[in-house]
Amino acid sequence: MDSLIFFFIAIIFFILLIPVIILLIAYFAAQSRKKKQKILLDEVGTTEFHAFVRYNLGNAQSEFFKLKAFQGSGIIYIEDRKIVFRDTLNQHPHTFNLDEASIKWEDINLLNGLLKWFSVSDETKKYYFNIDSGMFIFNTNSSKPTTKSVFDKLIQYQTDYKQ
Repeated sequence: MDSLIFFFIAIIFFILLIPVIILLIAYFAAQSRKKKQKILLDEVGTTEFHAFVRYNLGNAQSEFFKLKAFQGSGIIYIEDRKIVFRDTLNQHPHTFNLDEASIKWEDINLLNGLLKWFSVSDETKKYYFNIDSGMFIFNTNSSKPTTKSVFDKLIQYQTDYKQ
């Protein structure tokens, strides 16, 4: 009888431990993301405008079977009449000419976690972006931009530069 009670107590303990483990993983992931973002921002320096984003490159946006809704994260910024994207792993950087790039609102994508997206493309590549907001528990900064506000800002830069 005592071993049965001990067994049930151990099971309850492990069940209660699962949310703690999940929160710890989320916390350390958020800290890692902040560190990578700071490194990117330090490398980029002062820009007219920047935002931290998640991205999908080309066809990855509409793939059905994938582990997460996005390929990675990075920074998108304006520099010298160009939209520049650099990912945290420096595997897929790309520069778009503001005068020639196509910036399109893609809205919610059911295959990508019901997140809102916009795309930026040129003759060679198409990237899909949304704002890297992190987990809401560890991100209480209400001044962070939204995906729509970043899209609107890029459209505004494009319109201003074409005039």
